[in-house]
Amino acid sequence: MSRDIEMMTKEVPMNFGPLKSANLNARITGPCGDTMEFWLKMDKDNIVEATFTTDGCESSIICGSTAGYMVRGMSLEDAKTLSQQDVLSDIGYMPDHFKHCALLAVNTIKKAIENYSE
Repeated sequence: MSRDIEMMTKEVPMNFGPLKSANLNARITGPCGDTMEFWLKMDKDNIVEATFTTDGCESSIICGSTAGYMVRGMSLEDAKTLSQQDVLSDIGYMPDHFKHCALLAVNTIKKAIENYSE
């Protein structure tokens, strides 16, 4: 592969993409226009797997991936308490104008849980 093409290629997180055996799913488009979708797989009362997709920027990918890894092993009740600040703290640093990506990730996970509960 030429170096020019390699430099233009984004790294894709391991938890990026649809999860065929998911029990929970939701898709939200945020006020910024980015869309995020989560798939969550349950085992009894715990989330055992979480994957996502986004059509957003690198910050959206980072926030989606981080939130997905954070909810693995959590109960639905604990996952409902995940906050934007929790995701941002786990990432460490995010420029202010991209912090809404963490909120979009959290809201999408909560919407998936809400859909499941209904």
